[in-house]
Amino acid sequence: MNNYPSIFFAVLNMGLGHASRSLPIIRELIENKFHITIGSSGRSLTFLQKEIPNAIFFELPDYRFDYSKKGVTLGGVIKRLPFFFRSVIREQKIVQKLLLNRKFDLLISDNRYGCHAPGIPSLFISHQLRFIAPPGLQIFEFIGFGFNRIFHKNFNTILIPDELHEGEGVISGRMSKISPSSRYYFCGILSSIRKKEIPEDIDILFSISGPEPQRTVFEHIIRNILPRIPGKKVIALGKPESHKVEIPEPNLEIYHHPSRKEMENLCNRSKIVVSRSGYSTIMELLELRKKALFVPTPGQTEQIYLAKRLQKKGWFHWIAQNDPGFEKHLQDKANLKDIDFHFSTNKTLSRVLQVLENNFCR
Repeated sequence: MNNYPSIFFAVLNMGLGHASRSLPIIRELIENKFHITIGSSGRSLTFLQKEIPNAIFFELPDYRFDYSKKGVTLGGVIKRLPFFFRSVIREQKIVQKLLLNRKFDLLISDNRYGCHAPGIPSLFISHQLRFIAPPGLQIFEFIGFGFNRIFHKNFNTILIPDELHEGEGVISGRMSKISPSSRYYFCGILSSIRKKEIPEDIDILFSISGPEPQRTVFEHIIRNILPRIPGKKVIALGKPESHKVEIPEPNLEIYHHPSRKEMENLCNRSKIVVSRSGYSTIMELLELRKKALFVPTPGQTEQIYLAKRLQKKGWFHWIAQNDPGFEKHLQDKANLKDIDFHFSTNKTLSRVLQVLENNFCR
């Protein structure tokens, strides 16, 4: 597979989900002797620089779909669209300028719409072929689907990190519902942490993540309820700019940003995880087959849809951020079903390498 050894890998900065799910692919490519250059921004760029310190990095424009303290609103998203399109145009110009000085044989983009170029094979990673509309507006979801289809035409292959079942993703459901096509490929889940057979000596792991200001809002809520929750508790704050560890009391540890190896250890040691229902977090929990209570970002229709969908399957529970009954819901973990579907990142990575070999490395 050394026919195409040079890859530019662009990663969206929106929380740390895109960076964490791209990480296993990047590591696998490096292990297979590909030369990787990474483009990202914000906390995602900081995260990847710390996880892969020997890679070459470039800063790309931030799309900046900011969330207000009230959560995501349709009006807020529409208001940000002009900035989004300007960012994509700037992104394209940066990539084109980069290509004048460096030769890349393949461009891979995790939800970076502007990272493509004429004459260079390109691959786009996304589980979100359709954007989930707010209640009562589902009839308009075809607009988001059409928007994606137009942009997807700039890429040779669309990798969907999910398993196909009855025409849609097992996890993503109608978000990834698509007619059969060689351009859209369900590759399986992507988790940067793996299951370990170690004792579960942490009662609850609170994983705080996502874009600001809602990340901080969630952190304040968790800190306020801690005194009412018994047992050993650990908080991971999702702040890659700091690696501070606090132990304010014997049964409480606070990690500002554990490394992936540390997070893997903490997740495996935990009896239950409390987190956002971001797609990458869900993939990690499915890889570990771990019980969880989801707290979707307010107004984030995708997270709410996923939390409801996976609770209906009996795999996880969810509550609203303003729900006062955290303690009661944490006790409901005993009622969860075993995850009745086999998910494996190792299998996914083999499939991804096969896609590259079949489509780009001839």
